[in-house]
Amino acid sequence: MEGHGAEAEGEIKMAVLDFFVEESLVAKGAEAELWSGTMLGMPVVIKRRISKAYRDPALDFKLRVNRTFEEGRLISKAYMAGVSVPAPLFIDPINFMIVEDYVKGELLRDVVERKGLMHSVGVEVAKMHGAGIVHGDLTTSNVLITSEDKPVIIDFGLGAFSNDVEDLGVDVLLMKKSLEANVPAKAGALYDEFMKGYREVAGAASEEVYKRAEEIERRGRYFQERAID
Repeated sequence: MEGHGAEAEGEIKMAVLDFFVEESLVAKGAEAELWSGTMLGMPVVIKRRISKAYRDPALDFKLRVNRTFEEGRLISKAYMAGVSVPAPLFIDPINFMIVEDYVKGELLRDVVERKGLMHSVGVEVAKMHGAGIVHGDLTTSNVLITSEDKPVIIDFGLGAFSNDVEDLGVDVLLMKKSLEANVPAKAGALYDEFMKGYREVAGAASEEVYKRAEEIERRGRYFQERAID
């Protein structure tokens, strides 16, 4: 594709992609747009990484291709490992696009106090970590809850392949901080419930992750206090 920049945006709906139709913009973030649509008549979600005008066009193209490819690999591996994620249906790095099965549900942040949910979330996060995947933005806004109270982890745009306990601890701490911001009065109990589910899957390895999350949190407090001093 000539231009590899803004001109390429008009080529997103190429003939090769005629089997799906974009219908409406659902959300637009700093890195990507989410569209609802259909593929072969089936409802889907289409994620497209958007161009950054401040970047060199060639670099912009390369970054979006690489990041789309990597995110596609992450969600595909998670799905194959039995983690509850949307089914990846079509991955097209050249057009910066990932098409996933549409999952109908509520954001965890809106139903987080519902009994048993955080335990189930902990189970899925432990399965994800066991597959060598870290999410990178594990918050109550990046988990959907279906009508059957099944958690579905979404948005792997900041994810990575890693078994490093530091990275696993960051994921766990992000969820703890999200709970504290969302439901401060009940965050402790909900976090305990989350860790109970995590331990059931991760076993003895969960203690190292738990302790590392606490250590990372202490480090953060130390640097905050030093900045205030």
